Amino acid sequence: MDVYNKTKSTPHIEVIDISKNEETNETALHFEVNEAFLELVKKDTKTDEITQEQLSEYVTKLVSNCADFKNGYSYDKITELPEDYI
Repeated sequence: MDVYNKTKSTPHIEVIDISKNEETNETALHFEVNEAFLELVKKDTKTDEITQEQLSEYVTKLVSNCADFKNGYSYDKITELPEDYI
């Protein structure tokens, strides 16, 4: 994740890669989040600490909801950098 998004005060997630294991048919999601996103997850899950496994489950559920437009979630693909991008 670049410095622009890493230091933002709003939650940000960047999907790095989605890969599929042909033998097991499982999909792996590789991502990075900023501190604001971690704080959002802690608040949403009502916990003070979050493990990598909990974060992965949260992000997988979030991405699935966005892809299926469930529970009011959706996403926009960013095709251009914002004007205030440094």
